[in-house]
Amino acid sequence: MEDIFSPPGSPPAEAIVRSAQETGESLPGSPDLRDLTHPNLGDWRKFRATLQPKYGLAWLEIFFSLAMLLGGYAAHFVLARRLGNLAGFIAAPLFAVWLGFWLNAMLTFGHEAAHYNLSANKSRNDLLADWSIWLFFPQSSKSYRKSHWQHHLHLGDPQDTEISYHNCMSPWFLARAITGIYLLELMARYALGRGVKPKAQPAPAKPNPAARLGQILAVAKAGATHTALIGVPLYFHYYSTSVTWLAGASLVFPFFATVRQLLEHRAEDAHCATDYREVAHGPVNRLFGKNLFSRFFGAAGFNRHLLHHWDPTVSYTCFDEMESFFQGTRLQAQIDRSRTTYSSNLILLARKALRDLAT
Repeated sequence: MEDIFSPPGSPPAEAIVRSAQETGESLPGSPDLRDLTHPNLGDWRKFRATLQPKYGLAWLEIFFSLAMLLGGYAAHFVLARRLGNLAGFIAAPLFAVWLGFWLNAMLTFGHEAAHYNLSANKSRNDLLADWSIWLFFPQSSKSYRKSHWQHHLHLGDPQDTEISYHNCMSPWFLARAITGIYLLELMARYALGRGVKPKAQPAPAKPNPAARLGQILAVAKAGATHTALIGVPLYFHYYSTSVTWLAGASLVFPFFATVRQLLEHRAEDAHCATDYREVAHGPVNRLFGKNLFSRFFGAAGFNRHLLHHWDPTVSYTCFDEMESFFQGTRLQAQIDRSRTTYSSNLILLARKALRDLAT
């Protein structure tokens, strides 16, 4: 999926983003921060330099999410062992939702790794993330980073590399997402070379052997992880646990990740009939709640995604300070207008989709 398995080979844009910020230029969906000042905290660019990532907090939340994920898997394994596969299959939907939820949370920390916010040393940042977070996904920090920076440069235009928000929140799309049909469509498009890069984007350079090897290793690691998690219960004849993991990883997780990104960036007035691969959607960012569900459905600061797109160099572990700074400036009204909740925005976009389908 565009925001789950990002297309490889897109040219890196990190240097362009940083250069734009240093010269005061705005990224799509971000206000001009050039002369922004807080009455007590001073100039934004000087204040931003004080916002250093809290690596311990980030890893604490990563390990918590990993514990919730593997704990749910282990709990189902024990249930199937003690009560049998029939009980395991009955409980499978609930556990699949649990596993898919925490896989979605783990993925968001891969995003944090792509922004070098898990270690002060860039090589260590990638190494740690590649052998923890990315064990569950067929990518690496480096390969994801290449396309993700394009998302910041092209949010809302046809060259965006993360485009799940091009879909409307219709019952048909939700059905395609939860049944895996949408995932299969995307995989087919990538296999055929369609939709991997926007038409207007220049052809990427041919990957070098090291990059190819890295891609192969990322796929092999993820394949080995899922093979083990499915194969061990099969060996002990706990078939329900294997099916539960498979459903959580291949159906529920992609559904959550797709819907989450749609809620983050889909405009309230975007029409279902419009093809946003051809027509500019426009940049949209939102602030969601900070309750326990929101904090981990939108883990790694995705629940306050507006702040990330306003300045992607700031770690989510500094969002409290960042938001406090902006609230004391001329941007406070814009921040307040962007506040919503996952549930209310889901209802709003679903109602818009139903109205579009009725006309």
